[in-house]
Amino acid sequence: MPGTRTGREQTTIPGWLWVPAIAGIVFLLVPVLGMLSRIDVADLGEVIFAEESRLAMQLSLVTSVTSAVISVLIGFPLGYLLATRTFPGQRIVRTLILLPLVLPPVVSGLALLYTWGRSAALGSGLESMGLGLAYTTSAVVMAQVFVSLPFMVMSVETATASSGQRFELTAAELGARPNRVFFTITLPLLRQGIMTGAVLCFARSLGEFGATLTFAGSLSGVTRTMPLQIYLVRESDPQAAIGLSLLLIVIAVAIIVTAYRSPHAPRLRPPRAHADRRSHGPTPAEAAPVGHPDAAGPPVAAGGGVPDTDAAGRSVAAGTGQAGDSSAPTPSLSAAARIVERGIAIDFTTPAEGTTAIIGRNGAGKSSLFQVLTGALRADSGALRIGTDTIFDLDAGHWPPVHARGIVHLAQNPLLFPHLSVIDNVCFGLRARGTPTAQARRQAQVMLDRLGVGHCANRRPEAVSGGQAARIALARALVVDPKLLLLDEPLAALDVDVRIETRQVLAELLAGRTAMLITHDVDDVAALAQTLVLVEDGAVVHSARVGAVDPDHAGTGREFLRSFCMSDGDGIVCNQSHS
Repeated sequence: MPGTRTGREQTTIPGWLWVPAIAGIVFLLVPVLGMLSRIDVADLGEVIFAEESRLAMQLSLVTSVTSAVISVLIGFPLGYLLATRTFPGQRIVRTLILLPLVLPPVVSGLALLYTWGRSAALGSGLESMGLGLAYTTSAVVMAQVFVSLPFMVMSVETATASSGQRFELTAAELGARPNRVFFTITLPLLRQGIMTGAVLCFARSLGEFGATLTFAGSLSGVTRTMPLQIYLVRESDPQAAIGLSLLLIVIAVAIIVTAYRSPHAPRLRPPRAHADRRSHGPTPAEAAPVGHPDAAGPPVAAGGGVPDTDAAGRSVAAGTGQAGDSSAPTPSLSAAARIVERGIAIDFTTPAEGTTAIIGRNGAGKSSLFQVLTGALRADSGALRIGTDTIFDLDAGHWPPVHARGIVHLAQNPLLFPHLSVIDNVCFGLRARGTPTAQARRQAQVMLDRLGVGHCANRRPEAVSGGQAARIALARALVVDPKLLLLDEPLAALDVDVRIETRQVLAELLAGRTAMLITHDVDDVAALAQTLVLVEDGAVVHSARVGAVDPDHAGTGREFLRSFCMSDGDGIVCNQSHS
């Protein structure tokens, strides 16, 4: 087969790429080997352990580590904000940050000298206070930070842009405040980018020469770093310069190797075993339907049984919409959202207790509605009220942050936090709301057990199958008991058998809750929903109780709704005369 090779691995990468790759390796490696071949081993120890060499190496290490730490402290916030926020002059700021990368080092040194030097306006002010910078060790650090900071900003900005804000939004929906999201989700997810930037900053600082010499000078034990020492020694003893160069190379390589061998370093190879496991689906025991004797986990229905179902696996009590009928007035849920740019003007009212199914063609505005409800997208106007509780009201200027709404959105992608175990994922929302750790873990374990994935509690998200991940995400959403649960095709990732059983469990768990469900599956509507809302071209064109849906009253959406009703073979969703 073209594009493959024999053995355990397969690849679609063209083989000819090895030619320029090897040429690049040779180009970088040959000069180093050429220098090493000129080393006089007999005098190497004397050169390396000389007093001047020791002072220079010590100064280089101390200043390089210091500048790397400073670059992380100021470069990380800068890179993160550049990737996540838009502000006036952003392109100019980014250009100025990257400028030291293309400036000759001596120009960078001159810029620092004529800004912070003794005769410069800012420098003279510091001199008068006894805080002069030029020709001091602090000047060495400043020069190193000036030339290395862009590496930190670029690494963090790239890492942030590639990971996006999905995990942070998920954490906020679970009730985590911004500081908790930042320290428990953002920083762990970006630690690889931070470490890469820190290593690059250290390496760049360790080799800095021009800016240091121009701004800090070359004072032994004060500003003479190892690159400056090598330059000075080269004039009188080239062999000694080569020996010192070897020392610098060895130390730099040792630091980089140590950094990339740490547990938090970027992985150079994908976790093949986990990838193969997920691509081939769950094992037979894991794939067994929830409540099945072969399933890894206890039966899930309340009272030890399984909800009454029809032949299609639908929960009859939940699907008919008849259970719990009462003549007493019930609280209502009213939602409205208007976004002119997207042509959305959605407005509907349904019973607050129960599940409302939102159906419609792709692009009708269903996902945009969910984004407005969670607070991820600000509408031009709109409001959400659940009973007597006003979640937001844009016309009244009431727009609370995501974490304060009590709305959890279960997206099609499970978005399990990759750095946390399954049990810690599920109890994250409880911990964010102040539940003690032990109690949160107990509640999380109970919910995992009910969904048949309790045996995965101590695994990492990468070690579970796609179907298990979907159920774990569902457990994480349900365990916090949100005011409103938003489900975006929650069963789409499951196999048919698992989907039927999980649908039964979900029907039980949604009983008495307020939920909205986006789906294209009529079985989901029949088993889970009490009310159906049809969205067409950004507006609600039909809303009715499940079992009484009438396509003739759906306006422009009548054809879509008629087709939807025809797929409901048992006539549970739509009016019997139209099924």
